[in-house]
Amino acid sequence: MKTTFPKPSVKLWRAPDVMDAVMLRGQFIGHRYSRHTHDTHCLAVITGGVLEVEVRQERRQCRRGDVIVIDADVPHAGAAAGDGHWKMRVEHVQPAALAAYCERLGVPRRERFEVTSPFISDQELSRNLYGVNWCSEVDDDPFKRSEALACAVIGLQARHALRATALPVVRREPALVRAVKSRLRDDLHARVTLATLATEFDVTPFVLLRAFEREVGLSPHAFQQQERIRKAILMLRSGRPIVETGSLSGFADQSHFTRVFKQQMGVTPKVYQAAFS
Repeated sequence: MKTTFPKPSVKLWRAPDVMDAVMLRGQFIGHRYSRHTHDTHCLAVITGGVLEVEVRQERRQCRRGDVIVIDADVPHAGAAAGDGHWKMRVEHVQPAALAAYCERLGVPRRERFEVTSPFISDQELSRNLYGVNWCSEVDDDPFKRSEALACAVIGLQARHALRATALPVVRREPALVRAVKSRLRDDLHARVTLATLATEFDVTPFVLLRAFEREVGLSPHAFQQQERIRKAILMLRSGRPIVETGSLSGFADQSHFTRVFKQQMGVTPKVYQAAFS
């Protein structure tokens, strides 16, 4: 039986809060990229199918979950492989925007990623780059988006940079972490980002993220979601309407509440509440 694929499609948009990147979500069939360069860095995550990529003299067949990092002005080409179908999400970032973001984040300034290899197998990096792109496309949860971007840039510097650059040393900050936890727990409706939260406590986003993860074992955003779900659980058990529960717990809308609840609890709020009725 002949395999039927959805029609090719490409979506482009600008993401001002993601280093002012140009984002792409694409689905391709039989497409071939001729050898070319960009004036931007290219951060791509393959989300389906197989794409054969050549960067300088290195060639690789890239599959779902693989990350491709190509600095500006580096020649590269690509062509469909396997059954001729592939999908990917891409961020195109200007070198100056990367440098400015590194400074705001609180890590060493870099205008180029300069990775040891353009082909990277790193589940955490893949997840963060995908998350940045998806959240930007649907305008979902700026806090999550800001954390995913920070983790992606930090991960590239820490684990994949050709020139080793020492990241700032972050010592234990128990007072800072307690204050941040109280801030997020006391205002479940807080619409913050990693940067705005760091500004509130007069630290860099890098220090806040590293100190919090070390002390709590969760990122600030993950902690906020956990606290929202804990409050929601109490209300669901008491018989509160599901729509009201999601709103009072700090979720932006019902689909957001249902998605996060199921991620943490394994069932929907409706199924969970039914067990206590």
